Amino acid sequence: MQTYTRRSFSTIVAAGAAALVDPGVAFAQDAWPARPIKLVVPFPPGGGTDVLARMLAERLRPLLGQAVVIENKPGATGNIGNDFVAKSTDNHTILIQGTITGMGPHLFTKLTYDPLKDILAIGTIAESANILVVAPDSPWQTLQDLVRAAKADPGKPLAYGTAGIASPQHLAVEQLARLSGIKVQHITYRGTSPAVTDVLGGQTSFGAFSLSSMLPLIQGNKLRVLATLTEKRTALLPNVPSMSELGFKGVDSSIRFAFFVPAGMPQHAVARLVAANNTALADPTLREAFLKAGYEIILATTQQAQAMLLREYTVWGPIVKELGLKGE
Repeated sequence: MQTYTRRSFSTIVAAGAAALVDPGVAFAQDAWPARPIKLVVPFPPGGGTDVLARMLAERLRPLLGQAVVIENKPGATGNIGNDFVAKSTDNHTILIQGTITGMGPHLFTKLTYDPLKDILAIGTIAESANILVVAPDSPWQTLQDLVRAAKADPGKPLAYGTAGIASPQHLAVEQLARLSGIKVQHITYRGTSPAVTDVLGGQTSFGAFSLSSMLPLIQGNKLRVLATLTEKRTALLPNVPSMSELGFKGVDSSIRFAFFVPAGMPQHAVARLVAANNTALADPTLREAFLKAGYEIILATTQQAQAMLLREYTVWGPIVKELGLKGE
């Protein structure tokens, strides 16, 4: 497992910037894109990443003057698609992925690529806040109610469900549990649907999921949201408190999507892609479509996007280690 020190973080960012500045290929100054762009989605069709990619691809095509072709490469928790892009050399293969991939070295001991060096986050797209929910008939109206109940019976950990082990929601709840001093028991599910079913049926006390996956249930009053697992409130749930408001500084868990490119992609190509992305995201129609799907648009510079990736490594690594988690 690769270990990164605080000092090496700045080295990685600097190296990434240098890799983008150095063209490295004879045709670097040619017009880009010179042919259709392959936008790799490392998950199956129909999922959140795929939906965002297809909505964005439609806006990028006229801006870039080339087709943007979605290619789904699912498997190994996204690592198959990540690896494919990391090893691409055609300068026309890019990746849409969550910044949580920066946590990869902690979880996967046999990665065939380095998510902090071999692929570089060059710009953000959108985010979906992770949220903590209970059934409508739950006695808990607030997160404080949940914490008090857990402390009142410390010998009986509260069971909770998420979409999977080592998911961002799983790690965020474990971080919250440590900060609040309560005991919780994670129940592992393969996917969101069965986890939500057990929250609604009372088999688990609460659940943690992405807002985008829960939005229809929330709008239909089928779930009660106690808090967002984020530092700030989300515009999609303006009346729901955030972690910092509730006194849990440092808990900030969202599914943040970004564009990634192979290290060494020419600077002028990256600049063109970033500019097109920013223009597309400024479209009010696209913003509205994202909001309806449960996502808020976020814009960041390449340096800020790479910093988000490194934060995932720094924040979640100790929790992964403490829990002894290993990816499949």
